[in-house]
This record gives sequence, C-alpha cells and structure tokens, in this order.
Amino acid sequence: MEDRTVAKHLLDQLTEWGCERIYGVIGDANLELLDELAKQDRIRYIACRHETAAALMASAEAKLTGKLAVCMATSGPGIALLLNGLADAYFDRAPVLAVTGQVATKNMGTGSHQEIDQQRLVQPVVQYSATTVNPEAFPTQLNLAAKTALARGTVAHLSIPKDLWKQTVRSRLFPLPPPDPSVIAYQEEYQTVLKLLEQAGRPVLLAGRGIRNVREEVVRLAEKLTAPIITTMPAKSCVPNDHPLFVGGLGQGGSEAATQLLHEADLCLILGATWWPEDYVPQDLPVIQVDSVSENIGRTHVAKAALVENLGSLLPELVNDVSPNSNPEWEQTIQEKKAAWDLKVAGEIQQIQSPLAPQRVLYAINQQVDQDAVISVDTGDHTLWFERVFHFAEQEILLSGKWRTLGFALPAAIAAKLCAPGRQSVAIAGDGGILQTIAELNTAVNQQLALTVFVLKNQAYAMERNKMLAEGLETLGAELAHIDLSTVAVGLGAKAYRVETEAELEPVIQQALSEPCVTLVEIVCEAKTVPHTKIGK
Repeated sequence: MEDRTVAKHLLDQLTEWGCERIYGVIGDANLELLDELAKQDRIRYIACRHETAAALMASAEAKLTGKLAVCMATSGPGIALLLNGLADAYFDRAPVLAVTGQVATKNMGTGSHQEIDQQRLVQPVVQYSATTVNPEAFPTQLNLAAKTALARGTVAHLSIPKDLWKQTVRSRLFPLPPPDPSVIAYQEEYQTVLKLLEQAGRPVLLAGRGIRNVREEVVRLAEKLTAPIITTMPAKSCVPNDHPLFVGGLGQGGSEAATQLLHEADLCLILGATWWPEDYVPQDLPVIQVDSVSENIGRTHVAKAALVENLGSLLPELVNDVSPNSNPEWEQTIQEKKAAWDLKVAGEIQQIQSPLAPQRVLYAINQQVDQDAVISVDTGDHTLWFERVFHFAEQEILLSGKWRTLGFALPAAIAAKLCAPGRQSVAIAGDGGILQTIAELNTAVNQQLALTVFVLKNQAYAMERNKMLAEGLETLGAELAHIDLSTVAVGLGAKAYRVETEAELEPVIQQALSEPCVTLVEIVCEAKTVPHTKIGK
C-alpha cells in the first residue's frame, strides 16, 4: 500500500502494465496530469496537434502491438474530438484506454463551460466508461477499464475531474490483467467441422486479421486442403503473397480470381474474419466460421458450422487431424485463375502515362519499401488500388478497417515508428485524407522521427467522385482545390518532394525513403476509376 496522488497512481499503474507512451493534447482539465508526466521518464508523452490524431495513434499502436494503448484529452471539445479515433479502435477491436479531464466536481451538473456528460457522449464507442468522483474509487476503476479493454479488444474510458488529480489515494498496484484463456471447442462441433472439410472437393480459405499469430499454420492447412487463400485487407500481409495458393483479397479492391474461385467452391472456411461483401460472394456457399470472439460468428451470413476457439490452440490440431484433399482439377483451376489475375495486374502496374496511374505509383513504392516495413494506409480510392496491386513480403499494414475514417495514415505511421523504431514506417494517403491530419507532420518532426508519407494527389475525393459519375450524379463537393502540399509540409518542419513524371517517380521514392527525417512526397496522379465502382445499396 502506498499513498499517491491520482495523477501519480495513473502513471505508476500504467508503468506497471508496460505502457510506454501516452498520446494527447493539452487542456485546462489535464494540466495537473501533464505536470506529473513531466516529472518522470518512464512514460513518454506524445504531444499531438489534434485529439482525433492522438486517438488514432493509440488505436494504431494497439493494432500493431496488441497491448493496451493510451490517449488523453481535456473536457468538452477535447473529448469530443477524441471520438473519431476512438471509434476506429472500437470497430477494429483495438484495446485503447482514453483518459479525459473533466470540470471540477463542484461544477459538474451546473452547465459550466466545457462541461458535458462524458459517459453519454462516448457511449456508442466504448464498453466501459466511468467518472471518478472519489479518489479512493480510482484504482479499481482504472483496473476495470484496463481489464475490459484487453479482454474484449475494445475501448475503455475514464473521466477525471480536474480537482481530483492532486488528491491522494492509498492503494496497491494491480498486476497486468491476464489474457483470456483459450476456449475449448466442443468435440461434437469439432468433428462436424472435420467432416465438412473432408467432404469438400473445392474448398476455399478466407483469412482475416485474427490469423496474425498463426500464419504458418494457415498456410499448412491450405496446402493440406488444396484450398486457395483469400484474405481481408488487414490480413494480406499475414500470408506469403508469392505462395501458389494465395489468390488475393476479397471485395472491390481485391482480386477477380478470389471472387471467381468463391463462386466455383463448394465450401468456405473463414478464419478470424468478418468481411463478407455480398456483391462479391455467392449467397448459397456453405460456410465454416472459426473465431475467438463468439459475437463474430454469423454476423452477416449463416454458418453451416462454427467454432468459438483461440486459433493458436485450434489450428495445429486441425492441421494434424484433417485428411488431405487431392483434387487435381481444382488445383488447376486455382492456378489458371491466379495466373490470369496476375497477368492483368502486371499490365496495370506498367502503365506509363501523365498524370501517373495510381497502380503504377503504388507498384513503384512496393518495389522500394523495406521487406519488414510497417505501412499505414489511409481511406480513399488509393486504398482499393493498394490492395489490388501491392505485393507483401513481411510488411505489416495498418488501416482504418471498419470505421474507415479519413486521416488515419499519418497518425498511424507516427505510432508505428514510436513502437518499432528499427522498422521503416511508411504512410500512403490521398490528398483528401492527408489534409485531415497533416498538422501531425509537426508532431513527428518534434519527436525526431524518420518516416515517409506518400500522397497520391488527384485533387478530388476520387472514390466519391467516381461513384457519383458512375450513377450520373453531379459531383458537387467532390473536387479539391489545388494545395501545394510540399510547401505545407516544409512549413511544418518536414522535408518534401513533388513528383509529376515517370522519370521522377522511382528516383524520388528511393531518395525519400532514405531520408533520416520526416519526409512527404506529393505525387500527381490520375483520379482513375476502380473497377466495379458504384454507390452501395
């Protein structure tokens, strides 16, 4: 037992749990916490320019490491601006703790300036939220928040009135919440899954982000089943992209081979994925779904069989128990579809034109990034082109998966560099997305980070504009006025380059990636329409 202020208890407890940094923006209701942060050197404070970016950095850190990540803001406008980034973490099941200041306890419920009911405000994007009204409750509340965030892969929130930070609490530090134990599948269900897999002559394997820690087992299972591997976009880097059974992603940015093979398959085994876009999948295909989270089973489609199980425990057993599937005709079909798709993409990435084709730009980046780079991708039409043409080695990808917010890439790249300083950190964004968080270039400069931001500039919200054109709509609001992003980047302290021609493309990419500082590359591209573009119904 030890006497500590609430602010010091927070930092001591987070240190005990292995927290290395807090992302935040200064405000009147968190000044006492910042004072305590300044007096210690165990947790690094990352002073951001915007609360949304702070929350996006925490979300990206949690996605990359699987550990609890922390962000902070002040009351009123501060917590309101956190919401977009917290929603990203919530929908992508990233364990994030948000700590927000609140007006003094004497002003709560009085309509004081910057006062808002924080629990009601954050309710849609958190699974635990509490206001500390007595310092003695704070240690337990903090422990519950961390346990909830880690156990459920979600967002937790604590609101601290500004007059409580310096009040004293007497408490022990709690140990790190243990991980969830593996869920043991019922033997009867397991046998049903085995039977269905062994009866299938044309199985397909769809893998999601849940396979991150069982990559080798997934490949071994696919080889034993002679099943083509299709991935969701976050999982594309989890499977060797040069493997004969890897046929690409699923959906508009995915491969045509993946959709064609799904329509010819007689069974789909889904591992750690919830992505099931109805325009690209057959409606009557039998599905087996395996996920460690029960609520993910059958979210958008009916599963013929399902197992709620930790993939790390299940897959080695499944690989060992399942009988090999030998179907030369199916194997030949897989290779024919894959070869046709590879040939199509090969033509796209070699387009020489002005303005540059986005496929050509992304291929050029692909050729020069490190084999183990962390690549943060923003939301926009470039995201679909990226999934379509980018060939992964051992790179990891960070993106706003379900929330799909603009502005994700740069904050995520900052978090990635802080978490993995020895790895190359690359952000890929459109001009619409980068404008949402471009001020964070200055955050990266102040943190003395070396990272590279590639901006595919087409002076439009191209995904929306192209959908409007496809439907015969007026494109009001879809065009972006010219902004000299290179000059803006230099003004924020970064180094910058501009690319307009094929001759400049590869040399500038190579130079930018070698810079030991924050570097932005503005690349003028055509707003090319992604195949199958339409307004979703």
